[in-house]
Order: sequence, then structure tokens, then C-alpha cells
Amino acid sequence: MTDPRGAGGIRVDRGSAAGWVALGLLLIHLVLAAGPGAPAGGPPAKPAPPAGAQEETGEAGRPGDAGPSGRATRAGPGPRPGPATADEPPPGRVPLDPAVARRFVREPTITVFDHAIAAPRTMAMEEYLAHVVAGEVLTSWQPDALRAQAVAARTYTVSLLLAGERATPRRLYGTDTSTDPAEAQAYSPTVPRAVAEAVAATRGQILVYRGKPIVALFHACAAGRTASLRESFPRDPRRAPYLRPVPSPCDQAAPARIRRWAVAVTAEELAVAAGLSPAEVREVRVAARGPSGRAVAIQIGPRRVHAAELRRHVGPNRLRSTLLTAIQPLEGGVWIFRGRGWGHGLGLDQWGAEAMARRGISYRDILAHYYPGTRLVRLYP
Repeated sequence: MTDPRGAGGIRVDRGSAAGWVALGLLLIHLVLAAGPGAPAGGPPAKPAPPAGAQEETGEAGRPGDAGPSGRATRAGPGPRPGPATADEPPPGRVPLDPAVARRFVREPTITVFDHAIAAPRTMAMEEYLAHVVAGEVLTSWQPDALRAQAVAARTYTVSLLLAGERATPRRLYGTDTSTDPAEAQAYSPTVPRAVAEAVAATRGQILVYRGKPIVALFHACAAGRTASLRESFPRDPRRAPYLRPVPSPCDQAAPARIRRWAVAVTAEELAVAAGLSPAEVREVRVAARGPSGRAVAIQIGPRRVHAAELRRHVGPNRLRSTLLTAIQPLEGGVWIFRGRGWGHGLGLDQWGAEAMARRGISYRDILAHYYPGTRLVRLYP
């Protein structure tokens, strides 16, 4: 688990105004690092395509950037398959898009660009997924939390494969995926036994909506309620009705530094994000919120900036979410942003899944909660 850490010492020249501002920022950072609002410390097979996939649980009924340690798991919302148009399938058998059914008669072998060796590797899908899950979660978590993550990661990987040339790893390296979480998903070189067992227990299982793999986004902690797609990715044209706000109990399991946080942002940084001069940054406030309560518009001087764009400019490991609780000015052109949770807030809440699993809730029900209206199916044996 990685812990975001501050920069090293800053040299300050006597009489230099810029130096005194830098010193002030360092002192602010040191105070904030103690923890806002909390005490310190505190495959061969015949290629005939199947008519559909075996459904695992029926309809996933009512009641998904950063990993659980705060790592940014993705810079964007992933591959963009075409919109689903089929009618909702009846219970029992779940028909799949013909291209999906033909491609996944058996477990695929995929290519992975490994940044550790700066070269592509070839491995079976399930082997790759074990490394992904190990990189995305804490391996001490409950088995059902690990299984929920395995299904989400497998579904996300299937979407990458189906995206083909549109997928970032394919464009950059000519591979199906990569080990960079900003390009695909996290990746650990080692796989603990608990993770291997979770991947094996869910072998071949993915989530579908109207017969197609879903946009299986996930994040570290939603802090009470997950987000809608437009709140976090306002320019994403996809229809994903299962990515909608639902209650999430991550506050019951996540550590304090993920539940609540604060960060100092300079007027210079805000000016760049808004296309202004620093002198024009006289006001910074939340101007609008979305269905989940997350900020969707930030007023910076005379201009409005989408909160997700501001987070991208400032850095997702600094401005950890758009669920902002306060923006406070300080002297010297510094603004303190306070917020809750970590990540874009879409789909599976990883710490929320752990909290649910601790209460004995199965991975099937966890997935049904975070991706409402979807179905869990076994894509290949």
C-alpha cells in the first residue's frame, strides 16, 4: 500500500517574496499531512459460437481511479464499446452479442506491455487478472470483496479486448493491455494465495447489460454515495444506466486519510486550470453539484471549470475526489480544498465492498448493488 507523501525541503532566500510563499506552502502541507479533522497518527475448442452465456445469478437486482490505498487506477473511463440496443433478456439464458460469444469460446491468451521490462509479454487471461487484482486491492480483505474486484477487473479487461484499436494500450504499444494503471489497471508482480483463490472462484465471470460487457469502473472510496457517469466524466458519450448513485458504506472500513482529506492549491494552479492570470483568482467556490452531491462546477474568478477537469489539472492524488466539503482561502494566494473519499466515485467502491463483505454479503450481491440492473454470467469455462 502506498502512502502519498510530500516533497522534500524547500530552500528560501532571505528577502525573497517567492521564498516566503514557498515556506508558507510547506508549513501548510505539513499541517494537512497530519490528517484533517482527525487526531494525528490517528485454450483448443471447436469454434462454433454458443447461443449465449451461462447465467450465474439471474438479474443483478436492486439494492463503481484510485485503488484502496489511494493509487490512481485509471486516468479515464476506459474503452468505449458501442451502445447497447437489445431488449432486456429474460431470466435463465443471457444472449450475448455474437462477436463477444465467438471471441470468448475459451479463455483467451492476451498480450501485456510490462513497464517493468519495457517489453510486451503473453499470458493467459486468468493469470493476468490475478496480477491485476493483487495490484488493485489489499490482499488481507474478505474473500467476497476480492471476488467482486476479480469480476470487475475481468469485465474491464474484456472491454479493452473488444475495443481493439481504440484501447490506449493498443494505440501505444500494439498490446491488449499494459501494467500502467493510468492506461489500464494496476498490476502486481506477485500474487498472494487469497487473490489467486478469488480469481479461480470467479473464473470466466463478467457483468453484462443487455448482453454486452459493462463499463466496469471502480474506485477506492465513494464516501457515502457513488457517482453518476456525467459527474465524473462529463464528455463521455456512453449510455451506462447502471453507473448511477447508490449508497456505499466505505466509511465503515476505509482509513481516516481516505475518508477525509485536505490539500493546499495555489492561485497559480487554479489560474492555469481556468485559463486566467493568478491576479484574477479572487473567488473559488463550488458553483454546482451533481446527483451524488459531488461538485460538478467550480467558480474560479470569472470562469467556471468542471470539477473533474480541475481534479485532472491539480492531480488526482492531491485533489482526491470531487466530493468537496469546503474551499477556504488563506493569505498568499493559497486555497484549502477539503473533501471526502478517493477516486472518481463510479461503479464498485472497493472499500465499500470490503465493508459489505465484513457483514457477510456475497460478491454477487455486492456487484448487484454497485452495478444495478446488470447480470453476472460465465463467459468461458
